[in-house]
Amino acid sequence: MLSVSKAVKARLDRAYRRLVKATDLLTAAEQIKAMGEALGLTHPAVIDDYAQRQLLTAEDGVRLSELFGWEEDFQRDWVEHSLHRVSPVGAVCRVTTRPFSWSSATMTALASELGGRSGRGWHLTPDRGIAGGISIPIHLPRCGIGSVTWVTRDQEVDLDDLLDSYGDLLRLAALRFMDLVYAGREEELGEPYAAPLSEREVECLTWVALGRTDGEIAELIHRSPTTARFHVENAMTKLGARNRAQAVAVACQLGLIHAINTH
Repeated sequence: MLSVSKAVKARLDRAYRRLVKATDLLTAAEQIKAMGEALGLTHPAVIDDYAQRQLLTAEDGVRLSELFGWEEDFQRDWVEHSLHRVSPVGAVCRVTTRPFSWSSATMTALASELGGRSGRGWHLTPDRGIAGGISIPIHLPRCGIGSVTWVTRDQEVDLDDLLDSYGDLLRLAALRFMDLVYAGREEELGEPYAAPLSEREVECLTWVALGRTDGEIAELIHRSPTTARFHVENAMTKLGARNRAQAVAVACQLGLIHAINTH
């Protein structure tokens, strides 16, 4: 048993060293797959942003899910059924930074609970041959959430034991891989925010975080709803946010949101 563990560790270390040296996604993806195969986790799945339905592609436009061995129907389900919105893996990643193992039965039940009717379209289910996996949450620029997951179809794989033994190395591999994903997007991301937020913009955005409407904010700052909306939209623009929720999330990440006495 010890010799088997040494052999597995050697395969993992070799693939990880190659991953660290990789400069393109295709090469890096091959090493992510090799690390999983060493552990019996034969199907990696990388989500670069749970806010988007598109599947990640390499530089040549090929979906990495194809390289990772996912059948066409699994890929199609993710896109056509918008599973990024109801992914139970994504839901767990939003509330933790720690790697975790999961069974397909548990995740299927969670998908149904969280997503209602939409969650019934979840595809990593026992009846489709999925046993479980190990997922690494990745917290990304602009408050994005992604993950690197290694999935197995083998019911005999002890996921908890693998997580205890190799979770730290898998975490390093996942972070390195996502570094490559986002290396080519630095220009798109730009600066954390284009200009400092004014005191009024921070105040209005904080009220948004507390669930207040434009009309309620207007009363609180003794201005019109149009003015309140103007300040919130200015804050969104400066933070590079697509909507109010993202603006609040980015502001919290940057430490701009402060407590307001609501009494």
